[in-house]
Amino acid sequence: MLIIIVLLPCLFLTNSCQHEGIPADQIKQICFTGEVLPIFQNSCGTSGCHDANGGEGGYVFTDYGSIMKAITPGDASKSKAYQSITSTFLLMPPDNALPLSKRTLIRLWIDQGAIETKCGPGTSNGVPVTKSAWACYGRDIEPIIINSCAIAGCHLGASQEEAMDLSSYAKVLAAIKPGNPKASKIYNAITSSPGTENFMPVEPYSALSKAAIDTIFSWIKRGGLNEECASVCDTTGSIMYASHIKPIVDLACASCHGATSPSGGINLLTTTGLQAVAKSGKLMTSLKRKGTILMPPSYALSTCEVRDFQLWINQGYN
Repeated sequence: MLIIIVLLPCLFLTNSCQHEGIPADQIKQICFTGEVLPIFQNSCGTSGCHDANGGEGGYVFTDYGSIMKAITPGDASKSKAYQSITSTFLLMPPDNALPLSKRTLIRLWIDQGAIETKCGPGTSNGVPVTKSAWACYGRDIEPIIINSCAIAGCHLGASQEEAMDLSSYAKVLAAIKPGNPKASKIYNAITSSPGTENFMPVEPYSALSKAAIDTIFSWIKRGGLNEECASVCDTTGSIMYASHIKPIVDLACASCHGATSPSGGINLLTTTGLQAVAKSGKLMTSLKRKGTILMPPSYALSTCEVRDFQLWINQGYN
């Protein structure tokens, strides 16, 4: 009897170690569009790697259909995509391994059947959402910081102004007070009066648009979380300047090509200014990152956003 009592805990311990983490069938369904797709798009499907322009190695990781060519539904261990992100030989992404949390999301999604579960516009695992449900760091905040703040000579690494380094999420977090935008250094700086000592961004960069400021306010108010969300991007039907193009320009272009000393003398905050660059062919060349001038300079717009611009042009600049 004593031997049996001693062995029972060992048997339970052995069984509990058969899985790495929680078994996929014992947790909620992982949402592809909201949790998995952003990881592939931001870490794998970037320009020059596995994007739509002939992905490296023949693999494209920008949409569900393409991603599934490297997936064995129900078995992550046999899926080439998962093998690559956990490999000790040819690790992907090569220069920036995914953290455990993201690798686990991908593994669970595959083991649950790799279903194209959708939680973008309209639904979130069955719960209605709106297009502006919340601001996510990876999708909404980081591009603003990269374009307008974490710039050489300002708040980037060793050159940061007033010891405010904004070159990573952890450092951005140190400059805010989660839940309280008005007590956050970043929010106070971007809402200060232009020309005052604390105002950001400094010249020659333009003040942030109201959309960008409101987005940062929303993100801080919600807790300043390090989230990644799939872009709410729909390229069906008519692509309009007011509803599709202007929101992208406000967040990704306004700091350099705003009304105050616009870079290259190009003001993109007016329809005429944007149309002129588009008609010259320079806009799409820069957005597709095929020329010598890349726009935005520090990161690429998503495939869907670039397609929005192309369709807007094709449909007559409405």
